[in-house]
Amino acid sequence: MTRAHLTRRQLGLLAGAAALAPLLPARPAFAAPTLLPSGMTWQLMWSPSARANGMGAWETIEDDRADSHPAAAPHIFPEGDNYRFTMHTVDRDTSTDRQRHEVTGNRTSGSSYLQWKNGELWRVTYSMYIPSTLKATTTFTHIFQTKMPGSGTAPITVTSLRRVDGRQTIEHKVFEPNILVGRTDLEPLHNKWIDIDYEIKIGDGSSGAVRWVVRNGGATVADATRTGVDTFLGDRVRPKWGIYRSLGDTSGSLQNCHLLLTNLRSYKAVPGNGGGATRYEAENATISQGAVESNHAGYSGTGFVNGDNVAGSYVEWTVSGTAGAATLGIRYANGTTTVRPATVTVNGATVAADQPFNGTGAWTTWATATVPITLASGANTVRITAATAGGNPNLDYIEVAQ
Repeated sequence: MTRAHLTRRQLGLLAGAAALAPLLPARPAFAAPTLLPSGMTWQLMWSPSARANGMGAWETIEDDRADSHPAAAPHIFPEGDNYRFTMHTVDRDTSTDRQRHEVTGNRTSGSSYLQWKNGELWRVTYSMYIPSTLKATTTFTHIFQTKMPGSGTAPITVTSLRRVDGRQTIEHKVFEPNILVGRTDLEPLHNKWIDIDYEIKIGDGSSGAVRWVVRNGGATVADATRTGVDTFLGDRVRPKWGIYRSLGDTSGSLQNCHLLLTNLRSYKAVPGNGGGATRYEAENATISQGAVESNHAGYSGTGFVNGDNVAGSYVEWTVSGTAGAATLGIRYANGTTTVRPATVTVNGATVAADQPFNGTGAWTTWATATVPITLASGANTVRITAATAGGNPNLDYIEVAQ
């Protein structure tokens, strides 16, 4: 562990105390590029529903850790399709100079949760509602963080509501050494749903990078990237959402408030066809002996196809192409320990007989099988047919790249 990492551990109780950087103007006309390298693609790993998954979406829950306000419990709970974080002025954390109601991590099922590791690239997207009662403060008010699990460690990156020269702003920083990634005015974003798109390349020393995008309706109000930064402390990185604020505010901004989140997604960068691939969701395909379901997290689109456990059940897509070679990527999950072979055909011709779809460990763990194919010019039919009585694996989508 480097000396910088030791310093960040020691600064764990000083969250948000760093000096302010100057206000940066929003640059909606100059969108920063995605951190996703060529030859990689985003794989959806986590997409919880407040209504369906409830508080089971999180790895841990930090709701009134000091039991300071049990009459108002719970402070964090599902509310329809949203997650609600409610903060009262009387609430206290175990450190009594601050308040904290937060959730951490990405739980996929049971005891399984995603682990963000050094060298990986992750992306989270979500919609957020900040009421005018949740104001920017002169000291720290964090509403999103990335951290290494464990007590006594400082944040790695933070999204905060901060007053700068008397103005309310929302900002994102690499916590140490206080590197501002981007900042925009908060008041125009109050009392409406805004969309966040955040990418983090996890890297030690100067090998990390972050991109932070804020959209208000159809307008991009912040799009900023920082490279060459330290985004790794040790072990792994874990996201946190909620309200974590200091009681040291001098602007009179602390009051009862709440925060709403919905449409949360986590993506991991994986080898793939990148921008050259066209995706076709299974739920939009022709299904024989099967149904569209959405009870296992991590799928793309609106669901996946769970085929009947019979030989001959299939999913068929119509894809467009030009005459020539292509690569077919098949995203699937097989929560059993038994291989589920299938026959893959293109325009009626078999391109893979008994294509193996091995067990992925859980129905919420998705993998991609690739098959070389040849397309005709124009419309082509791609069919995946179960070869045994076990049926197909759950099929999420196919991607076709030429």
